[in-house]
Amino acid sequence: MGFREKYAELGERYERIDGPLERFFDPLRRKAAGYAAGRVLEIGVGTGFMLPYYPEDIELHAIDAVPEMLEVAKKKAKELGLNASFYVMDAERLEFSDESFDTVVSAFVFCTVPNPENAMKEIHRVLKPGGRVILLEHTKSDCRLLNWLFLKPLDVLLGFLLEDNTLRETHLLARNYFEIEHDESHYRGIVRLLVGRKV
Repeated sequence: MGFREKYAELGERYERIDGPLERFFDPLRRKAAGYAAGRVLEIGVGTGFMLPYYPEDIELHAIDAVPEMLEVAKKKAKELGLNASFYVMDAERLEFSDESFDTVVSAFVFCTVPNPENAMKEIHRVLKPGGRVILLEHTKSDCRLLNWLFLKPLDVLLGFLLEDNTLRETHLLARNYFEIEHDESHYRGIVRLLVGRKV
């Protein structure tokens, strides 16, 4: 069973299971959303944890590979009065034209994407020149001890449950595609907020 099937099984229950932990990250989500402008694409919107924080004047498009999660996000957007469009779509195969977005947002998605490099290439492709990518991601820690004592066991558990990978170095991958303007590390690098620009 792949990540799509595992997340599909959770559906609306994901909010109750992951909600308490995700609310812990709300200040970072709010900060990340503050960088969004213009025509915005959020990849891996999930159940819509980012939706309450986007500026009102953006044109929001959001994708997720799991239809059951996307339905929850749609309901949330309606309750919030957001003007947003939602699509069932794979982050590694974006069905948008080249250079069609001013901003692309990814919040805790790259730990789940099967091939992160493909997803990063797609983000680069759909961004306009000068456009921004905003990455709020779980990453491998700067502390080796923390990796072994905490992240490695968590990686085994989440890998089994949700196909998640907590030891990826998305912050380094992003540097291969974008000029990083802002790099913020939290909890010894377990969570990072990066803002990059397509040159």
